[in-house]
This record gives sequence, structure tokens and C-alpha cells, in this order.
Amino acid sequence: MTLTHLLVLLLVGAVAGLIGERLVGRGMPGGFIGAIVAGLVGAWLMVDILHIVLAPELSLAGIPVLSAILGAAIVVLLFSLVAGRGFARGWRRY
Repeated sequence: MTLTHLLVLLLVGAVAGLIGERLVGRGMPGGFIGAIVAGLVGAWLMVDILHIVLAPELSLAGIPVLSAILGAAIVVLLFSLVAGRGFARGWRRY
């Protein structure tokens, strides 16, 4: 894996995670790093575990962007349900 591939991978994860947070209306702990983790885990969940690929022609660095966004939204939603009402409550970035 080259440095360029890693940077593109992190960028796609960040964008997918931030859009997923906005769709759900809740935030992940850890700020920007949490959004990147949500995006990467969401993409892995959708593509490798569930084998759901939406619009495979829209992919960057081998990650289907629409599947990553949907997966990130699912990860953020599941995390906020498990963590409870008081945690990851709103869209607040400090």
C-alpha cells in the first residue's frame, strides 16, 4: 500500500463518516477520527460482510462511496443506540 492509497482511503472514510453522521443526526466520539473510523468500518461492513455494493462505478481507492456512506450511517446509528441517550447525542464539534 502506498502513501497515496492510504491518504485516499482515509479521505474516503472521513467523507463517508461525516455524511453518515449528518444522515443520522448524531456524532461519533473522537470527532474527526471517530468519523473516519465510522466510514471505514461502514464500508467494510457493507462490502465485505453484507456483500452490498451500491453503484460500484462510483468508487475511490477500491471503496464504493455510496456503500461506505450507507454503512457509516448504520455504524453511527448502531453506536448511538448501544451507547444510550446521553452519549454521542448531537452534532457538536469542538
